Amino acid sequence: MAGFASFHSPPLALPQCGCFTIVGDQRKCLPLLDVHVHTSILSSASRTTLRQAFVNPDAQAQLGEVRYDFPLYDGVSVVGFKCSIGRRVITGVIKERQEAKKAYESAINEGKVAALLNQDIRAADVFTAALGNVPAGARVEVEITYLGELEHDAEADCLRLTIPTSVAPRYDRTQVLTWAAHDAAGGVAQEVGNMSITVDVQMARECPIANIQSPSHPISVGIGKTSAVSASADEPSSPQRASVSLALEAAQLDKDFVLMVAAAGLTSPVALVEAHPTIPHQQAVMATLVPRFNLPAGKPEIVFVCDRSGSMGMGQKIPNLVAALQIFLKSLPVGVRFNICSFGSQHKFLWQKSQAYNQETLDKAVEHVQSFAANFGGTEMYQPLVDTFNRRSAETNLEVFLLTDGEVWEQTELFQVVDDHVGKSNGAIRIFTLGVGDQASSALVKGVARAGNGFAQMVSDHERMDKKIIRMLKGALTPHIKDYALGITYEGPGSDDGVASRREDLDDDFEIVGDALRGLSINTEKGSGEKRENQAEPQGSDRRKEPISLFDPNVQDEDLEMTCASDGIINESGCLPDIELPRYLQTPYKVPALFPFSRTTVYVLLSDSKSNRQLKSVVLTGTSDQGPLRLEIPVTKTVEKGSTLHQLAARKAMQELEDDRGWPTQARDGDGKLLSKEFPGHTANDVEGFEGVFNIHGYEFWRHGYWL
Repeated sequence: MAGFASFHSPPLALPQCGCFTIVGDQRKCLPLLDVHVHTSILSSASRTTLRQAFVNPDAQAQLGEVRYDFPLYDGVSVVGFKCSIGRRVITGVIKERQEAKKAYESAINEGKVAALLNQDIRAADVFTAALGNVPAGARVEVEITYLGELEHDAEADCLRLTIPTSVAPRYDRTQVLTWAAHDAAGGVAQEVGNMSITVDVQMARECPIANIQSPSHPISVGIGKTSAVSASADEPSSPQRASVSLALEAAQLDKDFVLMVAAAGLTSPVALVEAHPTIPHQQAVMATLVPRFNLPAGKPEIVFVCDRSGSMGMGQKIPNLVAALQIFLKSLPVGVRFNICSFGSQHKFLWQKSQAYNQETLDKAVEHVQSFAANFGGTEMYQPLVDTFNRRSAETNLEVFLLTDGEVWEQTELFQVVDDHVGKSNGAIRIFTLGVGDQASSALVKGVARAGNGFAQMVSDHERMDKKIIRMLKGALTPHIKDYALGITYEGPGSDDGVASRREDLDDDFEIVGDALRGLSINTEKGSGEKRENQAEPQGSDRRKEPISLFDPNVQDEDLEMTCASDGIINESGCLPDIELPRYLQTPYKVPALFPFSRTTVYVLLSDSKSNRQLKSVVLTGTSDQGPLRLEIPVTKTVEKGSTLHQLAARKAMQELEDDRGWPTQARDGDGKLLSKEFPGHTANDVEGFEGVFNIHGYEFWRHGYWL
């Protein structure tokens, strides 16, 4: 039997994942036997089951504790965990963090086999499981099930599924553990078995599959059936179904698996409503917004913040970064001011102040970019972003493009500083992120874009990026619209078509979701669900102009403009009190910035759905300098009751709480004062019940808690 893989000075690119035990200052890996992954795609949502098998190579000695690290794509929801160690099978249940740790330690001290799973608090895309008391020569099998949303790939206008198979090393000045060297093939020096990945695709009736491809691996594609029904000769072939398979002779964990699904109808907005299978009157709405509008471009300041740390020297990262920058620079419109910041252990700007874009400054910038190398040391991302924010001109909006592999820990602090500066600028700052490389951190890349009111794209080695870059630039040039709101219409007696036509019918047939959120309060008789009578209309509303459609089928990508236009309530534990959930819970709490042809998903959990009122549509509104904006999306009811949309909505709501954003920021005291203003030292983390198991509209969800 193979022995442990020992460690000394590691190459920087060694993937950090798998089962290992720590001896001194070294990690020793357990041999990986097999990897099996099965993903089911239903429209734009996915359910993945990952199974991995390892073995304790020591035939004589038991391992006291083994750590299992594995990557997950940012934003996924872990809904199942099972581990078998030898003959013992452990099925995960959710417990509060301290309770779970205490139960785990107690079991270990008693010599029992146990496991403890948790998310790494430094990075949301790294999960860790502690496996205790692994017998000599025992086989260890881990099974994890998780849900996620598929990303939009702007290059091919398709859905993008990423199954991470490794976690790249993250820069950490305090890290002292060392890793084993690579073998000649670039993988971890240990025995490996087979890897198989199967993806079943089921699109909506109006979305026949056009093509499926993988920029990362060779795959086999079958259109017409999924693997689950392929054995049935009676099952008719359908253009909305497909099955994809990948089989490798060795379970190499050095490259993420990427799959792109193109289908008709993906560029149209969609709204689905799902009834919960066990909770009465509980529904979840998923609105996928794909705006299609053309407003005059702005004249912002643009700064490119470029990662030139040592990790960018691996693979094609620096060549990809240089290629992306050249596309950006040569596509800038006349009239903007721009600058370039390079960072690593230190950072520097091309110019002290952003310069006007012209042929002279373009030539100097291109020459500067062509000299780029990964020679700036470690990855210190905090200070260069802060300096970029502090240098901005107060007279114009600032659009920041962050190009990085994201290989850094302590990501929460970075998200917080971005969120703070964006808030202080009153939304004048936006950040767009481009993840560069096969192992770019999805948590970092997407988290910064989310905090910065922009959007993110990922570029793997040897992947085309021209269209992605242009889409990002066009998005940065769109006006800053800050008052998007989501409403829901019901079938009712207000008018012939079910939409309320009179003001007195409005409350019965149309509800603005934000009203339920803004009504959050404590110590009030009305409760959290009532709308305030004196609540003002959204700022900037303009009733004198006809609304501009946010989805104009006549607008094409090439039409988008690029030219610039001219104390009594703090309890004894120091926490804020319980806050009742709103009856309509929207997540993200604020509809994020929308960009033409880019998909954005917003969820609404409804806890008081009535059988005599049927959801008809979701209405998106906003205000621009050119007039009010509006988009109405008919609601489609899922065929069967389910919990998938509820779980995805719960995960997104919890993600906002983890980022100290979301609906609790609008909670008020009995006098109507915002708790966030009255007690600025407290955050959403301080509200009672937010630690450990948290219940969102009847669905228990894990936040900073542990699977046991």
